[in-house]
Amino acid sequence: MLPDPIKSGRTPHIGVLINPLSGGNLKGLDSVRSVIDNYPEVMHRDVQNPREVLDALVDFARRGVDLLAVNGGDGTVQAVLTSLFHNRPFRNMPLLAILQSGTTSMTARDVGFSGSRVRSLQKLFKWAVTGDGEPRLVQRPVLQVQAPGHQAYYGMFFGASAIYQGIEYFHRKINTKGLRGELGPGITILRFLWSAIRQRSGFIPPIPVSVTVDEKPPQSFDSFVVLVSTLERLFLGIHPYWGLEPGPLHYTAVRAYPRHLLVALPALLCGRGSHVGTSENGYYSHNAHEIELFLDGGFTLDGQLYTPESQEKPIVVRYGGMANFIRI
Repeated sequence: MLPDPIKSGRTPHIGVLINPLSGGNLKGLDSVRSVIDNYPEVMHRDVQNPREVLDALVDFARRGVDLLAVNGGDGTVQAVLTSLFHNRPFRNMPLLAILQSGTTSMTARDVGFSGSRVRSLQKLFKWAVTGDGEPRLVQRPVLQVQAPGHQAYYGMFFGASAIYQGIEYFHRKINTKGLRGELGPGITILRFLWSAIRQRSGFIPPIPVSVTVDEKPPQSFDSFVVLVSTLERLFLGIHPYWGLEPGPLHYTAVRAYPRHLLVALPALLCGRGSHVGTSENGYYSHNAHEIELFLDGGFTLDGQLYTPESQEKPIVVRYGGMANFIRI
C-alpha cells in the first residue's frame, strides 16, 4: 500500500533534518538553505547528534510532518531510523526522502535521491507543491541491532571483522585526504582485498566469530568479512548476497584465508554465487530473520563504530520493521 502523501495526491507536510557536520554538508550548505527558504511551509531543523535528532522528530510529529527529508550521511540516517523505530515519536511512520549528503552515502545511493542535495530538494518540493514528477516508493526492511551494554539501534548495514577494520582504516588513512563519494571506500576495499589475496594476517587479523542464523546450527570460524544488510546496492554497486532462503535480512560471511578467492570473488560480489563459492571453501550467504553473533571485536552500523561491553552475550541482529522511502 502506498503511503498517504503519495496515494492521496494531497500536499505532504515536509520536515527537513540537516546535519551540518556530515561530510557532504561541509561545503555548499548555504545553497541548501536557500532552497528551503523558498518554501516557508517546510519545517527544518539542524541536528548534530542522536539526542537532537530525536528532539527534532518529536517536534515534527507534533506539527504533523508526514514526509521527512534527511540531509545527512549514513550515520544521520541511522540515528533517524533508531529514533523512529525505538522511540516511536510518530503515530504513523513518515515517508523518508534521503539525500546524498554524507562522505559515502551508501544508504542514499540505494533508497534515496540521486544527484546533488540542491537538485534533490528542488525536485521533492516541486512535486509536493505542483504534483510534477514521478515519485517511486522503495520499501526496505530495517535491521534492529542489540549489543551487550547498548540500547537497540536500527539501521541498514551491519558489518564486522574486515569491514569494521576497514572503516577505522578509512577514517585514519583515506578520509583525511578529502576523498568523497565511493572512491575512498573503493580504495579501502582494494587495499584489504589485496592483503587477503596475499594472506597478510598482520594487516587484516582474522576475527573469531560464532554465528547462528535463524534455527540453523551455530558456525564458529575465523572471519575475514561478516555483514548483515537490507540494502540491495552497497558501495560501488556490489550486491554480495547469494542465499536462496526467504528472509528480510541478507547475511554474508567469508572465512579468513578462503580457498579460490580470486576465482570466486567476481561472481560473489554480484550475488551470483559460483561453483567455488561454497561453505566448504569458506563462503557463506543466507537470507534470515535473526542472526546471533559472538564476536571478538567491534562492529559498525551504517558507518558508526560500536564495541560490545561483553563477549559473554551475543550481538543480535534481527528484522526491525519496514521503512518507506521516496525517490523522484
